[in-house]
Amino acid sequence: MHIEFDLLANAQDSIRHAIDSLTWKDEANEARRLKQAIRDVAHGVELLLKEKLRRVHPVLIWENIDKFPNLGARTVTVDTAVSRLARIGGLKFDPHDVELITALRDTRNAVEHYAWKTTKLEAERVVGEALGFAVYFAKEELGIDFLGYAEHREGTVEALMEGSYAFASAFRARYERSAREKGEFATLCDYCGAIAVNLAGACKACGHWQTSDKDEIPF
Repeated sequence: MHIEFDLLANAQDSIRHAIDSLTWKDEANEARRLKQAIRDVAHGVELLLKEKLRRVHPVLIWENIDKFPNLGARTVTVDTAVSRLARIGGLKFDPHDVELITALRDTRNAVEHYAWKTTKLEAERVVGEALGFAVYFAKEELGIDFLGYAEHREGTVEALMEGSYAFASAFRARYERSAREKGEFATLCDYCGAIAVNLAGACKACGHWQTSDKDEIPF
């Protein structure tokens, strides 16, 4: 049996765990559930950034490129990944996203290596906003659709949208801002609520096609 772990597979596992934690709440202890969700989404975001950097050029994920390839060498920090993606990869990060990524890194470090006190509302906001970035970045920059994964468990997308205001608002805002910046015409999606439906009737955010009266008429 051949087993392989790569950046993208590890990122997908972490983001999927965060989605499940936020929606289905299989872990009864709220503190443990949210702590794990914060760790998962922070880890996932870090690896998504590194995967994008690897696609620009594999050597760029190493802190010291002279040691490439060497498993004993360190990969880049989140800050360096963002910096290299902007300077070398040509990505344009919104300042809010840069601050979000930095804050998420600090929160994860505090949770894992020291101590962090919070409220349930704040912890859910951290996970929701970070997950909103992760879902958008994965789809736009890597071609990975996490909402498509979520549909494998019926009701996950609806539960995610309805159960996490922070995620829903962050998710929708990104596609609405993108449409405005590109001068694209977009309308409200019946499915996810984002203003991201194009003229063909498909939602750029969640991929669903909108229904019409004609769709309800049987053949």
